[in-house]
Amino acid sequence: MSTPVAETDIAVRIHSSQGDGLEQAVREAFPSVEVFRGPMESDRPQKVLVTFYPPEDEDLSKYGWVHCVGAGVDAICKAFAGIEPAPLVTRTTGRMGQQIGEYCAAYALSWLQKMALRRTLEEARDWDRERAAPAYLFETQVAVIGTGSIGQGVAGAFKGLQAPVLGLSRTGRPAKGFDKVMRLADLSAGAAAKIVVGALPFTPHTDSAIGADVFDKLDGALFINVGRGATLDEEALKAALDSGRVDHAVLDVFRDEPLDPGHWFWSDNRVTVTPHVSGLTLPGDGQARLLELLERRLAGVTVEADVDVARGY
Repeated sequence: MSTPVAETDIAVRIHSSQGDGLEQAVREAFPSVEVFRGPMESDRPQKVLVTFYPPEDEDLSKYGWVHCVGAGVDAICKAFAGIEPAPLVTRTTGRMGQQIGEYCAAYALSWLQKMALRRTLEEARDWDRERAAPAYLFETQVAVIGTGSIGQGVAGAFKGLQAPVLGLSRTGRPAKGFDKVMRLADLSAGAAAKIVVGALPFTPHTDSAIGADVFDKLDGALFINVGRGATLDEEALKAALDSGRVDHAVLDVFRDEPLDPGHWFWSDNRVTVTPHVSGLTLPGDGQARLLELLERRLAGVTVEADVDVARGY
């Protein structure tokens, strides 16, 4: 516990595409909290920035607490990298892990059940039961790269469908929802992973971390990336597709967004492109999380950091 804080001690700047709903929620729950939508001019001691992409129109060092309205915090960590002391950083994950888990399970089942091939056979009126026969998720080894809240949500979706799920992380520490967790560096062909999901945050250490060292351990696998686009080595993926180590890739995140219309991903039928929709911050989740944290601060309950700015996640 810490000392309770009065509403009149708190000023909040909301810089978000969900700003209207967030502002209304804060004003209704805490009418004496000062709310700004533009640069903050306040002498209140507790200054909070609510954002996803930090604003560039003011000095950010005034903020002792930054709340991210989504799960990805790389933009916030980059903006505050040179600011000391680093702010408390919290974030909203809400039901994002569940959303992303459903996305991954949907594409995995479509691939295993050969949905695209079956449509082609149907159009040709070709009764080819051998080619149309499926593989089964309950017999398919799934590997999830990244064992944080998003990776755990993905693991939960696959475990619910009886698939064996291996977690891969930098440290190999046990994590909830996985049958086993090992270091990504220790992945071998012996793991026999046929569905591999990238769920890494972006940091200097994860830049292009999913590359040849991973793809060389696969054989005809499905690769899905729902973490951050910059964690993928795109040229290594192309080489893996050409060699057959990756049979198909489903990509929802990209190094540069929106994806350039001339990028080879669009025209390669071995790649499915989706416009960063696997996990969306639901307005209700964003509002509920912010109000919960403000209530804790006002009550004098310690608000724990969700993010280490120095590490980037």
